[in-house]
Amino acid sequence: MMFIPPNYKNKKVALLGLGLTGGSLIKHLKSFGIDPICWDDDETKRKVFRGKGLVIEDLNAPNIWKDLDLLIISPGIPFLYPEPHPAVILARENAVHITTDIELFFDFLHEKRIYEGASRPTVICVTGSNGKSTTTALIHHILSGMSKDTEMGGNIGRPVMNLNLENPKSIKVIELSSYQIEIAGRLEPDVAIFLNLSNDHLLRHGGLGGYFLTKSKLFHQGNPKFSIVGVDEHEGKCLAASLEARKDSISSVIQISIMGPILGSEWSVFMSNEFIVEVKSGEEIFKSVLREVLQIPGDHNKQNACAAYAACRALGFSPKHSFEQIRGFQGLPHRTEIVRKLDGVIFINDSKATNVESVRKSLKTFNNIRWIAGGLKKDGDIINFTAYFSRIKKAYLIGSAATEFASSLKGLEYEICGELEMAVSSAYEEADEGDTVLLAPGCASFDQFINFEERGNKFSKLVENLKRKSL
Repeated sequence: MMFIPPNYKNKKVALLGLGLTGGSLIKHLKSFGIDPICWDDDETKRKVFRGKGLVIEDLNAPNIWKDLDLLIISPGIPFLYPEPHPAVILARENAVHITTDIELFFDFLHEKRIYEGASRPTVICVTGSNGKSTTTALIHHILSGMSKDTEMGGNIGRPVMNLNLENPKSIKVIELSSYQIEIAGRLEPDVAIFLNLSNDHLLRHGGLGGYFLTKSKLFHQGNPKFSIVGVDEHEGKCLAASLEARKDSISSVIQISIMGPILGSEWSVFMSNEFIVEVKSGEEIFKSVLREVLQIPGDHNKQNACAAYAACRALGFSPKHSFEQIRGFQGLPHRTEIVRKLDGVIFINDSKATNVESVRKSLKTFNNIRWIAGGLKKDGDIINFTAYFSRIKKAYLIGSAATEFASSLKGLEYEICGELEMAVSSAYEEADEGDTVLLAPGCASFDQFINFEERGNKFSKLVENLKRKSL
């Protein structure tokens, strides 16, 4: 008899959001003989699914809710702040349970283990404001280098319901955004990673405190066997301390830092000068020069490497193998990605630097910068880059935040370009040998592009089309 998760049995299910996550959920539900009522406010997305035997009905209509039992929403659907989606309000008014693919993923693994008595895949979850995708991909790279059966997904790559949930020996490395954690009723990672926190998604979570609490939920509700926590900000220190103070000792805490040894930590992985160091119970377990294996630049990537190394150590892999397999990782597109070297000028695509803190990390990585910045400013971000002016030769400003950026750059030469084409052209025309043309917007892309990937791809294409100044 086929295993059917209890939360699906005899339930009438509605699905809100027909993007990648929605598509994965339709396939998953249909495997259990469930035909959900589907809706997306975007007509173009609805058109993709019309004619495929799906029931498509407007979930904003009040009369549809009396027979529904379960509403599954995609992560981008507003759940509480700044205003709940109308369908979310109707679901609450009709006592319909609201869930997401992340909760269903953990529910499926939990119930299948109980129902069939089988072991489940090992799950590593990565969250934080910056570096989630790179850390997720790096862990996946290390495990693949060890010939481990591993998949990555979630907020990167494939939705979790497109992963193979039947193989108990596999290791799933999942990137989780705050949007995905916020709504999930069940979170059961074996290893959970908190990298850092900065102003981001504040409207969605009712402020910085709500944002931090959402991230913390992965640890306090998820009760992972191992909690890896970046402690270079106050929030990380607070989270690590609260986990270590718990009397139940469910989770072993590994603290990570790029700022040197961590006092009072039972188990830590940190950077000391150029060395990555692991200390456990006061004993130095491992020490080696990180730049020998890490090819991607920046202190933020040193933090990502510490987290990835710690995750592999938590799973019981040797220090040497966990370290050596970092070698060969090329990084991800749109994250301090080297696009081209032309006439002695390096072009860097860091389109994923969508908030102020991620831009600071990017600016800290390079010198002689011709900086392309701007876009749609994120709520709560305070534009202040004075500490990095000595590294910047000139700023080239684009998008709706260009004027606001300009007002914060007193003492720094800048040009309001408006469009990315003009910014790339002007930056290259004025660049000298040894300069770095850096796209690090510090803003969302939605005023001019569909997403940060489209912005980064446009930058890369413009750079590839540049002609040499001299033959």
